[in-house]
Amino acid sequence: MVDGQKRRLEEIRKKRPEEAAAIITGLLKEEYRRLEEAMRALRASYLRMDVDDPAQQNDVADLRLEAVEAYRPAYIIEDFLTDMGVDVIPLMPHYKGSFEVSAYRDGEWLVSMVSLKENAMRTLGGHCNVIGDVVILERLLYDNTYLAAVMRQTDDYEPGKQTFVELDSYTVVFDEDIQAMVRLPLENK
Repeated sequence: MVDGQKRRLEEIRKKRPEEAAAIITGLLKEEYRRLEEAMRALRASYLRMDVDDPAQQNDVADLRLEAVEAYRPAYIIEDFLTDMGVDVIPLMPHYKGSFEVSAYRDGEWLVSMVSLKENAMRTLGGHCNVIGDVVILERLLYDNTYLAAVMRQTDDYEPGKQTFVELDSYTVVFDEDIQAMVRLPLENK
């Protein structure tokens, strides 16, 4: 699907170079409408689940993975348009959430790191336990529904020394998963 979608976008850019940005922007808007419906349904399913029930952990994990996959086509189009020089930020739908997502403001990145409830941490990475990883809110995909980056310490970790993290995977978290949030400026070295 990913390669097919990229080929389709490349084909539009080659065959209609003057109109490509407008056509692909239209495709992105259509994808956002589809994504909103998908996220609405996934959030409703999540709210019906007993997320504290260990027997439902795999179902919650599957729901998170399904939500990330639902976002993938929009991400591919966003990335393609960005490579074409189109600012996609104004095109993104605006949703409401109880927590702020990471953002670039006044010349610096403010990163939104969250502490999640234990049951949420146990279902972030599919069917594995990611307790101890850093979770960063990247963007709102729907009301109270966030795309989050799961970050792991780099392999060069030594106790007592400065440590770095790297992207491990993406997941989706909901307001109800979050215990607390800290916003920090990002040091990019």
